[in-house]
Amino acid sequence: MPINGRYDRNKKTLSDEDQSRLATSCVAIVGCGGLGGYIAEELARIGIGRLVLIDGDRLEASNLNRQIMATELNIGQWKVEAARDRLRSVNSEVQVDVIKEWFDEEKGPKLLLEADLVFDALDSLSARVILERVCHQLQLPLVFASIAGWFGQIGVSLPGDFSVLRLFGHGEKGVESSWGNPAFTPAVLASLSVAEGIKILIGRMPALRRAWLQVDLLTMEFDRFEIGDI
Repeated sequence: MPINGRYDRNKKTLSDEDQSRLATSCVAIVGCGGLGGYIAEELARIGIGRLVLIDGDRLEASNLNRQIMATELNIGQWKVEAARDRLRSVNSEVQVDVIKEWFDEEKGPKLLLEADLVFDALDSLSARVILERVCHQLQLPLVFASIAGWFGQIGVSLPGDFSVLRLFGHGEKGVESSWGNPAFTPAVLASLSVAEGIKILIGRMPALRRAWLQVDLLTMEFDRFEIGDI
C-alpha cells in the first residue's frame, strides 16, 4: 500500500531519479541469517522494488541473539519466509520473492537471472567463490561481507574482478564458526554493504571495488586494503 512521505528522509541523500532507480531494481540476497536479514531490512526501507531472498535454512534458538528476522514466536520457520513476513509489515510496496533452497552453481544462473545486484551473506568460503563465479557469468555486481566476533570484512566485486576468489579462494568455513557473532557485528557490516550496493544501483562507483574494508569493532579501527596487495 503506497504511503505518502515514506521516502521523504531519503531526499538530499538520494535524488528523485535515484529513488526511481531503486524502485525499479531487483536485488538478490544469498543467505538470510545475521547479515542477510539486516541487508534485506535496510533495502526494503530505502525503497528497492524487488528482493529475491535465497536460503535453505530454518530459524533456531541460537539465531535469536543477532538475526533481526528471528523471534521467540517463529522458531522453526524458514528464514526466507520469516524475512518476507517482516518485510511486508515494513514496506508492502516491495515485492519479496523467497527461494527455500541452498545456492549452488547449477541452479545459480536461474536464481539470479533477473537481479541487478547480488549481496553475498553466506558463511561458506567455497560457496562465496561459486556465487562470485555465477555473478561473473551473468555480468552482475556483487557486494560481499563476512563477520566473526568483533570483526568483519566487506568488498565489492564487479564482473571480471574475482575479488572473492583472491580473498577467500582457499578454505571451506570462516572463523565465525568458532568466534561466534554478537548482535552488533552483522548490523554494522550489513549497513556498510547496503551503502556500497546503493551506490552501484544509482550509477555511482563503489568505494571498495578491488579492495576490502577490514572492520575491528573492538578497537574501532577501519582499514582499507587494495586487492592488488595480496
